[in-house]
Amino acid sequence: MKKIKKTPWSEKEVAILQQYESSARGAYQLYHLLLLKGYSRTYKAVTRKIESLGLRKPGRYATGHEKTIGYLDIETTGLKANVDIMLSWAIKTRDKDEIVSDVIRKSEVFNGKYDYRIMKSLIKALKNYDLIMTYYGTGFDVPFMRTRALDHDLPFPQFRSLSHKDIYYLVRNKLQLTRSSLKTATQFLGIDGKTNLDPRVWRDARYGNKDALKYVFDHNVADVEILEDLHKKIEKYTNANVVPA
Repeated sequence: MKKIKKTPWSEKEVAILQQYESSARGAYQLYHLLLLKGYSRTYKAVTRKIESLGLRKPGRYATGHEKTIGYLDIETTGLKANVDIMLSWAIKTRDKDEIVSDVIRKSEVFNGKYDYRIMKSLIKALKNYDLIMTYYGTGFDVPFMRTRALDHDLPFPQFRSLSHKDIYYLVRNKLQLTRSSLKTATQFLGIDGKTNLDPRVWRDARYGNKDALKYVFDHNVADVEILEDLHKKIEKYTNANVVPA
């Protein structure tokens, strides 16, 4: 097997990365800056280089500490978290063949515990990420998760402990599509994997049907995979701003 030759880091690239220590810019912002300047580095390579250089973010900066990125999506029984519950969740780690996830069990639907266990596992998983990327997570996923956590008296990440970027708004503002849905955007960009939504499957999943829950879970996992692909397709046309989750 032929060994791939690595391109040495230039002084200009290193100078950009040193801003991690001297400014509020995080690893993703610096990766994005390199991308816009024409450098061909993966986000994984950028974070590794920051670590190898021994760069540390000073405590005086409240933001910019993000390094580990996860693409997150949840599936639920409905839109309102005070009457609906979460069926599954999935997070895809950027630049890694790694997805962490969980799905509700039929017994939990009927014993009154509902989504307590999977909310607890989601909160635990979120501790391994500094920045989450979602698709309309600002209007749905994040407030839904927070509401369900409060309902179960679980410790959802506090303000500024987790950063967030909503790819929905990048698509809406940077592309002119018939709809700004994840399905429309991925189809337009030739990204395969978006499965169809059948309301009857969601109805059956609400009552713990095993096959329906598997369909919902598979749909959930597929969404985070294509979300990463979509983001990488358009990120050079967008800003690198992130906000507290």
